[in-house]
Amino acid sequence: LSLGNAFEESDVTEFLGRVRRFLNLPEATEIEVTAEPKIDGLSISLRYENGKLVQAATRGDGAEGENVTANVKTIGDVPEKLTGKAPAVLEVRGEIYMSHKDFAKLNEKQSQDGEKTFANPRNAAAGSLRQLDSSITASRPLRFFAYAWGEAPELPAKTQYEVLEAFKRWGLPINPLTKLCKSTVELLQHYQVIEAMRADLRYDIDGVVYKVNDIGLQKRLGFVSRSPRWAIAHKFPAEKASTV
Repeated sequence: LSLGNAFEESDVTEFLGRVRRFLNLPEATEIEVTAEPKIDGLSISLRYENGKLVQAATRGDGAEGENVTANVKTIGDVPEKLTGKAPAVLEVRGEIYMSHKDFAKLNEKQSQDGEKTFANPRNAAAGSLRQLDSSITASRPLRFFAYAWGEAPELPAKTQYEVLEAFKRWGLPINPLTKLCKSTVELLQHYQVIEAMRADLRYDIDGVVYKVNDIGLQKRLGFVSRSPRWAIAHKFPAEKASTV
């Protein structure tokens, strides 16, 4: 690890240390943790009943968001009907985003039409999703990744990673860079792999999120105010570029 990452390394070690202390586990206990890219987009919550999409809402303040069901139904990545045997009620949480290429095309079109251009892909995704006319949303190239769940009376597995695998079977897109790690070294190695790919990915990310894999342990760890004790975001340093 380079010197610049020394603080992040201690943060990750301390995160796993806090988890072990809270659960009264010996220091040497191995804890499986998932590592996934932190997508810089718009958080969305999708409610499926009997496999059918019945409601989509922005996350808002965590308790109340905007109803954007009609608009979300125009996004190709979001299945209106899940495949396979999904639970009767399932709330899927994820991120709506726009690729760099599609963002550039959209801004070019906005400029040609004499419309306001967007500052970045995140703003473009948010502005496109919040249109009053869903046909405008349909014309915008929005994408989606699922990464978590809210209300779900029954889950298909006992671990974070296996629930994501079930999401994939049901037709929900999950980020292919999500990895199951078994040590601080593995987590930091995967962080560096993702950071090295950052400039070449087709979408914006601003870090890597680590989550304790065992859902039973997640429940025991719980939350501090609104932050889960079982997850931490490992942010990237600001991107640097040379200008002429």
